[in-house]
Amino acid sequence: MTITFDALILAGGRGTRLGGANKPELLLHGQRLVDRVIDAARRAGAQRVVVIGDSPAGTKADALVREDPPFAGPLAGIAAGIAAVDHPWCLILACDLQHPDAVIGTLLENLDRRAADGMVLRDAQGYLQWLAGIYRTTAVADACTELGDRLVNAPVRASLGTLDLAELPVDDETTNDIDTPQALERARNNETQQ
Repeated sequence: MTITFDALILAGGRGTRLGGANKPELLLHGQRLVDRVIDAARRAGAQRVVVIGDSPAGTKADALVREDPPFAGPLAGIAAGIAAVDHPWCLILACDLQHPDAVIGTLLENLDRRAADGMVLRDAQGYLQWLAGIYRTTAVADACTELGDRLVNAPVRASLGTLDLAELPVDDETTNDIDTPQALERARNNETQQ
């Protein structure tokens, strides 16, 4: 199945678990985390890439948006970013995915198994990885509108969890992210071993 899609990349937050580090700007494989995800989305065919969060210098995104108020959480960011999406399908991705090509490839290769509103990856522990999914743009917009002013600091599942989604089980390696200094160190150590 061929689809036309855009990508929303969440790059906001305070980096609390990383000691306040600006997560999108951290380097892995000689490249900023946010740029790795942008590049992976473009390689996969994303028509438009929207980054949500603080504006990284020299970003490769087509659009930058910020949730209002700032630091209102990823769901508020998704609601702000979905308005900048032009195509029927939208990848929603975290900026700190260690393997963005694998995440995106897995989603696109399995989209024929999708439910009405999209597909989300489920890790080996059974947790849905909401920021590793592909969704119908209108379904996300409608779900966010439904929550209205309750978006601020609400869990992502409060909105995306109401959608009719296929869940695709994957191993933990596929959905590994970098949200602690230890995870960053492991990712960098894996980089030198490859």
